[in-house]
Amino acid sequence: MQTIENQAFKTSIAEDLQDLLSISTGLSEYRAEEVNRPLLGRLYLESSRCEELLDAYGAQHNDQWSPLRKITAVIKAFSKVGYSLLHIKNAAPSYNLVQLDENFADATDRMIASIFSILMKSCKEICRLNESLDINHDLKPMSSYRFGENEVLGRLHSDRIRKASEYPGKTAVYLATSFLNLAEESIMLKIYKKLNEEEYSAAIPEEVSEEKLRLLENKFHNLQSLYDTYLSGSDVAQKDPSLPVLRGHISVVYHLLECATNMTHYYERHSLYFHEKTVLTAPVQDKELLTHLMQYFISFPERYILASQKLCKEILKHYAEMGEIKVPIPNYRGFHVRPSTLIAKIVVHYGSDVTMMLGNNEYNASMPLELFRANEEINQVKRKSVSQCLVTHKLIAQDISAQYDVPLMKKILRIVFLDLLEKQKIMIYDNNFSFEDLTPLENETLGEFSKRGIALYLAMGKIDIVSDTTVSFKGDKRVLQDLETLANHGYGEDKFGNNIVLPPTLSYLRR
Repeated sequence: MQTIENQAFKTSIAEDLQDLLSISTGLSEYRAEEVNRPLLGRLYLESSRCEELLDAYGAQHNDQWSPLRKITAVIKAFSKVGYSLLHIKNAAPSYNLVQLDENFADATDRMIASIFSILMKSCKEICRLNESLDINHDLKPMSSYRFGENEVLGRLHSDRIRKASEYPGKTAVYLATSFLNLAEESIMLKIYKKLNEEEYSAAIPEEVSEEKLRLLENKFHNLQSLYDTYLSGSDVAQKDPSLPVLRGHISVVYHLLECATNMTHYYERHSLYFHEKTVLTAPVQDKELLTHLMQYFISFPERYILASQKLCKEILKHYAEMGEIKVPIPNYRGFHVRPSTLIAKIVVHYGSDVTMMLGNNEYNASMPLELFRANEEINQVKRKSVSQCLVTHKLIAQDISAQYDVPLMKKILRIVFLDLLEKQKIMIYDNNFSFEDLTPLENETLGEFSKRGIALYLAMGKIDIVSDTTVSFKGDKRVLQDLETLANHGYGEDKFGNNIVLPPTLSYLRR
C-alpha cells in the first residue's frame, strides 16, 4: 500500500474526527452528576470508530500521529467504563442486591465522579492535539447533539403469557451450581484483601491480568445469558423470587468485571506509554488507577459473589432431588485426612445436607472429623476379616493354641503374611517391613500372636487390610453425583496414598 503524506492524511480524517473532537471539547461544560449514558455512549461510539480509522492508516506506528491514536484508545476505554457504571447505577435498584458492609450506591457515585475526571483529562489531551496538529477547527456545539436521558414514566402492563419452563428445577439447579463453581474460580479477586496500595502494581499481570479478568467476565456473562434464555419471563421465575435476585447479582458482578477488564487493559496496554517521552500527559496516575481497580472494581464483585453463595445453596436445597449411592471406602487407610476433606468440600460447596452411612451408624458428610470416626468401625471390620483369614490358614488352624519358640512363631507369621499379600488380602506400605520388633508375649499362642501382629502393624500404618466394605451417601442427587465421581477416582489417591489428578468436573476442589 502506498505511503500517504501528513497533509493528505489530515484532510482525509478531519471530517471523520469532527464528532469525537466536538464532544471532547464540549465535555468541559458538564459536571460529573450531569453526565449521562447517551453522552458517554456517543463518545464511546466515536472513539471506537476513529480508532479503527487511525489503525487503518497505521497511525499507531507513526511518531507524529501515534499520540492521537493512543489518546483515542484511552477515551474509548474510559467512556466504556463510565457508561457501564451509569448502567449499574440505574439498574442496581431493581437487582435487589444484598446489603454489604459498605454502601455500594455511594461507592458507585464516587467512582463515576473519578472516571469522569479521568475522561475529562483525556478529552483535554485530544483537544490539545487537535490544536497542535491542526486537524479540524470546525467543531459542532454540544447543543447540536441530543444527549438527554429519556424520563421513564412507568412500565407497560405485563400481559404476555409466561412461558412454561420444561425443566425448571434442573435449570435452576444448573444456574446455582454454575455460580458456585464460578465462585471457586473467582478466588483471584480476593487479592485486594492481601495487599496494601504500594503492592498493587506487583500483582499485575502475575495474579490479576486483563486475560484472567476477561475469562471470568465472559463466564458470568454466559451465566446471565443462561438465565435470560431459559428462566427470564418464565413461570418458575415468577413463582420463585430467589431466581431473579440471583440474576441481579450475576449481572452486577458481570458488569463490574467488564469494567475491571477495561481498567486492567488500560494499565497493561496504555499506561507505560505515558512513562515514555511523549507529548501527552497521563490522564490518571498508576497508583490512583490501581486503587480504583482493587478497591472498587475487584472488591465489590468478590463481595457480591461471596454474599450470593448462600442464596445459591438455598436454591439448591429448594430444588434438591434426594437420592442414595453406595461406593467403596477409600483404598488407602480409609477415611483419613485427604478423602474426608474432599468429601466435606463437595458437600459444603453445594450447601446441602448429606449423610454417610456405615452399618447402623450415620455421619455428617460435611464434617471431616465426623468421617474420621468411621475409620474405627472400618478397622474393626478389617481386623475381623483378616482374623478370620488367619485362624483358617492351614499353618495356624492346625496349631492355633500351640506355643512355639520365638524364631518359629515369627517364621510362621512371615509365611502367612506373604500368603495374605499374594492373595491381596493385605497391603504393605513400609518397604523395610519386618517382624524383628515383634516378639511373642509370655504364654501367647500362635493364634493370639498372629492377631496381635496384624493389629499392631495396622495401627502403626505399616500395613492395611484390603476390604470390600462399602458406605452409602444419602442426599441431593447433584452432590451425590460429584461424590460418586470422587469415589471412582480413588478419593484423589492411588492405593499407596499418592495424590492423583481429579477430573475436570471436580476442578473446584483444587482451589
